[in-house]
Amino acid sequence: MITLIVDSGSTKTSWCFAFLPDTKSADGARTVTTEGLNPAVMSAEEVEEKIAKALNHCLQSLSISAADVDNVFFYGAGCIAGRAGVVSESISSILVDAKIYVADDLLGAARALCGHKSGIACILGTGSNSCLYDGENIVAHTPALGYVLGDEGSGAVLGRKFLNAVLKQTLPENIRKRFLQESGLDMAEVINRVYRSPAPNRFLASMSKYIHGYLDEKEVRDIVIDNFEDFIRNNILAYGDEFRTINVVGSIAYHYKEQLTEAASRNGFQIGKIIKSPIEGLIEYHMS
Repeated sequence: MITLIVDSGSTKTSWCFAFLPDTKSADGARTVTTEGLNPAVMSAEEVEEKIAKALNHCLQSLSISAADVDNVFFYGAGCIAGRAGVVSESISSILVDAKIYVADDLLGAARALCGHKSGIACILGTGSNSCLYDGENIVAHTPALGYVLGDEGSGAVLGRKFLNAVLKQTLPENIRKRFLQESGLDMAEVINRVYRSPAPNRFLASMSKYIHGYLDEKEVRDIVIDNFEDFIRNNILAYGDEFRTINVVGSIAYHYKEQLTEAASRNGFQIGKIIKSPIEGLIEYHMS
């Protein structure tokens, strides 16, 4: 029998079919990546359609029968109270015999990062989030509030800060010219993508591919560090003084390790584990 472990974000979803209990390592797991989904901002019909399309693709590409999947652990962005049921029902319509457990991506990140030990666990990807974890469940949580009201430290807010500096001309002219030439963007297109596109958070986070290439410029590096410091001050300090190590999952943390470490040090913290994706940690958690 097969256990399906899923890590789903706004940008991508990883479907990991772990051959348990015979396999005791990630080597026996097979993963398929599909587009992301977020039930908090999608209709039930959209969620059902995306999950059906993704699951059927996974089963066909791996030559797995739906009847062979007996457990599903789905950790996803937007799987908050009232919306987790939409995901569960969508999966059960295809995997009719499976037991299905749905939780938000923050619990998935905590279990992937900390296993069965307590600590601070964070997500720094397209969006951001954080929690205090007791080894099994989340015991304290600062609300993320999304990229408009919060999401400090995230790729979306990093992109927002950078584009603000470009368009308001607070960055040196050489950086501005280089970016505008490389990206092909102008103010009109940025405004259109931010205020009229269906996924402005993804557009903003996509600026990271340019920002990372400008890290040798102090002004850009300062924007990155400032973004992480905002995250720590507005989210992590609320958890008190018991834990001074921050564990983080996500592409932004992974690609900006040096700047994240500096921001943490400035605020009396150290960085512990950084992983790009939680899926291997989740396999280990559910195998142990």
